[in-house]
Amino acid sequence: MDISALKKDALQVWVPFSEDTEVLIQYISREELQKIYTKAKRITYKNHQKAEEFDSVEADKLLGRAAVKDWKGFTMDGQPFPCTPENIDLMMTKWNAFSRFVNEACVDLETLMQQEKEKTAKNSSTTSGQS
Repeated sequence: MDISALKKDALQVWVPFSEDTEVLIQYISREELQKIYTKAKRITYKNHQKAEEFDSVEADKLLGRAAVKDWKGFTMDGQPFPCTPENIDLMMTKWNAFSRFVNEACVDLETLMQQEKEKTAKNSSTTSGQS
């Protein structure tokens, strides 16, 4: 398995979400994932004792904002639904299938590299026949 993509500063790949939607996903390294999880912890004090609580909603928002760079094909009330930080938060917290997709896709280097390879092959085959 070629892992040369790890050398890139930011591996970003368009990944199909459904038949008519795509999401531009950035690979999230283990180190970056740990930072996100750390930011999603809340420190509380109960009976003068420090306790850490993991906020899964905050973790989803942070991961979504780090991993989702753009999307195509999503609409709301018949209008294109733009990829903004607020809309990423909405999709990550209100739509389980989207959140699960992002959580799985952004850490799966092999799948992202395969998607990139397929896109490159598709693009080269469509442009190679042109003069």
